[in-house]
Amino acid sequence: MIAANSEETVWKRISTDLGGDKTPLQYHVLIYHDTKKVQLDIDVDPGGGFEGGFESTIFTAVVPDLDGFSFALNHEDFVDAIGKFFGMKDSIIGYPEFDEKLIVKTNDPEKVKNIFADESVRQVFQSLTQFTLHTGKRKVNNTDNIENFIILLIDKGIWDIDELRKLYSAFVAVLTSINEIIKKENLTHH
Repeated sequence: MIAANSEETVWKRISTDLGGDKTPLQYHVLIYHDTKKVQLDIDVDPGGGFEGGFESTIFTAVVPDLDGFSFALNHEDFVDAIGKFFGMKDSIIGYPEFDEKLIVKTNDPEKVKNIFADESVRQVFQSLTQFTLHTGKRKVNNTDNIENFIILLIDKGIWDIDELRKLYSAFVAVLTSINEIIKKENLTHH
């Protein structure tokens, strides 16, 4: 677990954790920074024998009640591993390069357009391949309580600190945008 007041402190700690001569096969950390809590999981299984290996880098965070809003995006060449979400369709968001490189599924294209308003955030996701970024729901610790989350799953173990930091910053920007949109909607509805 890393709790820090600045993003610089977070990345100094992660850099220390991942530094050294030997890259670990797994890294799991819960990052508490600026009122946000983000789980980072990196797993590499080189496989062996008859089984093939796998790699993944995953950022996950809990989000407020999305009141039915959902979205998923992935690179246009990536097999849609998350399947068809109920009520979601392929959407054009209105950012030409983003729309050209990514498949966006959502039940509210205008919200997704607002979430990805920042060009630098769009560029990070446009540069990725073999990934999904999507919202979802899950049970909390074997209870009947449900929480909403957002997850970025990349089918590659990423150990480069600069690349991880760029992904983290883009993920946090998306998380922040979602939180702001939901907060604004809650104020409007009350």
